[in-house]
Amino acid sequence: MDSVSNMENLIEVIGIKAENCINCHQCIAVCPVKVCSDGSGDVVKFNNQLCIGCGRCIDACIKSHGGAVEKSARFPIDDTYQLCEDLPGKDIIALVAPSAQSNFDLGKLISALRKLGFKAVYDVSLGAEITVAVYHRIISARKARLPLIAQPCPAVVKYIELHHPALIPHLAPVGSPVHNTAVYARSLHPDCEIAFISPCLAKRREFQDSGMIQYNVIYQSLVKVFQEKNIVIEMLEEGEFDNYASAGIASKFSTPGGLKESYLHKYSDTPASSIIQIEGPIIYEKYLRDLEAAVVEGCSDLPIMVDILSCEKGCNMGAGCINQRKSVDKIERSIARRAEQAVKDEEAGQVLQEFLNQVIDNYEFDYQYYTDLSSLNNLKYPNQDELQSIYKKMHKTEEKDFRNCAACGYNSCLDMAVAVYNGLNKYKNCHVYQEKELRIEQEILNQMVGELADLNKQLQAEFTERKQQEQLLIQNSKLAAMGEMIGMIAHQWRQPLSSISTIAGNLQVYIDLDMYEKEQFAGMLDEINNHAQYLSNTINDFRHFFKPDNPRDTVILDSVIDSTLGIIGKSLEYKNVVLLRDYSFKKHILTYPNELMQVFLNIIKNASDAFVDNEISNPQIIIRGRETEAYHVVEIEDNGGGIPADIINVIFDPYFSTKGPSVGTGLGLYMSKLIIEEHCGGQLTACNTPVGACFSIKLPVLEEVR
Repeated sequence: MDSVSNMENLIEVIGIKAENCINCHQCIAVCPVKVCSDGSGDVVKFNNQLCIGCGRCIDACIKSHGGAVEKSARFPIDDTYQLCEDLPGKDIIALVAPSAQSNFDLGKLISALRKLGFKAVYDVSLGAEITVAVYHRIISARKARLPLIAQPCPAVVKYIELHHPALIPHLAPVGSPVHNTAVYARSLHPDCEIAFISPCLAKRREFQDSGMIQYNVIYQSLVKVFQEKNIVIEMLEEGEFDNYASAGIASKFSTPGGLKESYLHKYSDTPASSIIQIEGPIIYEKYLRDLEAAVVEGCSDLPIMVDILSCEKGCNMGAGCINQRKSVDKIERSIARRAEQAVKDEEAGQVLQEFLNQVIDNYEFDYQYYTDLSSLNNLKYPNQDELQSIYKKMHKTEEKDFRNCAACGYNSCLDMAVAVYNGLNKYKNCHVYQEKELRIEQEILNQMVGELADLNKQLQAEFTERKQQEQLLIQNSKLAAMGEMIGMIAHQWRQPLSSISTIAGNLQVYIDLDMYEKEQFAGMLDEINNHAQYLSNTINDFRHFFKPDNPRDTVILDSVIDSTLGIIGKSLEYKNVVLLRDYSFKKHILTYPNELMQVFLNIIKNASDAFVDNEISNPQIIIRGRETEAYHVVEIEDNGGGIPADIINVIFDPYFSTKGPSVGTGLGLYMSKLIIEEHCGGQLTACNTPVGACFSIKLPVLEEVR
């Protein structure tokens, strides 16, 4: 048994395209190891050292991308590229897995491989015959520790090495069928390198351990090579293997229970109950754990042999296969028919038996390349207090919250908590957490809607009262601030209220159509929240507009502009307005951020209206910013046709509007100039450009924040 230091770098069999990961955690859900994936970030990271190479995650990832292989975040890695580089200059022989029968026309595949340039082609089913015979010999001679765990499946072997080291001595001390075929073939071709035509990704790990075979070439990659070399396999004549003898019953080795059936066929005095057949996820979820416990306890009721495969349908539908669209009946029937025909040929059977007697006596098929890798599996477990703390963060406070729903990718809430404790996931990925967070957000939204309704009532009352005052003020002076304030509020509230109404309507439609998607729903709630917060701030700002204690704050202008665009951005997007940003302020400025937002909104909204009025086909707004030692300058430029020359000098006058009394109040630009020049101590000017208008805002940098 090798030491773990010799296995510090397991060869890769699964590649990652992080940019394609959608963080769906389906790879974790199907993975028998789970700890090899880290779901704590925005994408699922991958630890090659803990991966057993079963390939389940690749298929799950492809399904998560709607079956689009090119969009998948995970892909298989084999040695096809290196083989194609080496084949023209080296003598290489091919060993063909038994499962090839269910993926290709076997005879034509042999011809295609010779056309590629392989010196010889051998049948690994013959190696399976050797495996069965050698298993029987070592069991009969008591040279194997029982129960003997068959090791044709390298994914199972690697899992035992990582998670069940007590079972390592029970792994067969004899090579897999492909290993045994390689031993025989190398004696005939000592100077050749060997390639395995394979259904399995994990075989690459087995070959790394033994060094017996140089290339693992999965069927999926081989098909691409045939296409690149213009080899149409269907058009070829059928070839034959270079074997001295033909395989018999062991050609079923790739089918679940193939080893058991082959062994019982050859050694019929063996009780069928003494050989256990097991495959699929239950191996990792239960069987190996129970077997290890029974072995450690010295249980007497143990099988002689365990016929074990990682893939639920055996090697016939391994991770590297190309027969996913075929029915299971058709796949297994093709394998079974080959075995049936081979068994009927008595003469070939005699030749096979003579061959087996000869090679078993003259070749060494020992395999001792097993490594205790359990030290790599350093998962830590939380104590009860730590566990409860994690559950609390996951919002698991009641018995019904522990659903073990596996939506997070783990089999139970406990497993998820352990993953969170080890930094391999985050509590926010728990389905219960997300559900309860949504409820909390819904409650907040309901509360905000109620507050908004109260605010609207309050506004209506104030509006009515101040409208009466406005009539009196108009008679004396159109510059009366209170009337202007109410008009501005009405002007500014139209767009946010319209947006809130639209979003609320969309939410109701999604609920009625049962088209709920959390991220979309949460995003729409955030938009309502932003609008509602803006409305609330607007009321407070303008209610206290003329008070001397109206609060100032130190801000970076980027955040003020960005907040403004967060409110009006969607409106611009809907109107196909291209928004260009060319600002990056570094210094803080002491000013009135909420009032500045009013100014930016007024100017941008006026530009948006101008695009519609002037039927601009490619509307565009550019926001520029620059800093000087004493001032910050923001310029908002559009291509909306500009301001008519006969009114450009009066656009800042109160109640002046080009939109008519039913649309505009004429207070927007007036109030903007009032905010900039009287409240902020700056300057607001406007001019025309060759294609539109440009508003320039100049704000002083006060000494206390320089």
